[in-house]
Amino acid sequence: MSIVEDILNIRAPKPKYSVLKPISKRFSPRIFSDEIIPTNHIQSIFEAARWTPSGRNNQPWFFYCVKKNTTFYEEVKLCIPERNVWALSAPLIIMACYNPTEPQGTPNTWAQYDLGAAVISLILQAQELGYYSRQIGSFDTEKAKKLSFVEKSLLPFVLIAMGKMGSETAYKHADKNYVEKDLTTTGRKNIIYKVLA
Repeated sequence: MSIVEDILNIRAPKPKYSVLKPISKRFSPRIFSDEIIPTNHIQSIFEAARWTPSGRNNQPWFFYCVKKNTTFYEEVKLCIPERNVWALSAPLIIMACYNPTEPQGTPNTWAQYDLGAAVISLILQAQELGYYSRQIGSFDTEKAKKLSFVEKSLLPFVLIAMGKMGSETAYKHADKNYVEKDLTTTGRKNIIYKVLA
């Protein structure tokens, strides 16, 4: 069996009950293919985010879609810590931002929650199209706020590395620590809710 097959067998979710296909296939690899994500797929991915519900319909999210081998990608690289350099194998990095202020000028209490909802919408749409995503919370947000393309009203909150899963060859040439992590089983809580009757 190949490394990629091993990883898919180990890391793919194993739901106890029936769930949507993108949820049943979703996991977050560290090694990506260089294969470009076509424009129509990018549009579909962000359309899913656009239709996410939000508090008072403020839609406080905004995304910067940064393609590999561009000047903007080089800027984003400066915000990624050494321990997350695996992200640079992805053909696309998305910077997910939110506006902390409501249109009338008051603080938006739910902005981060709404952004999180929009992020999972786009991730599941990407998964449906065959693209994997891995999020990075521990990046230099202060540096990111100063990047040339980031609007002053927005706060960068998470980076999302996205692309097809890396090939067998990519995994064989990847940092062994990242490969071992992708081959490690991760657990899930069994009980996350209580039905009150």
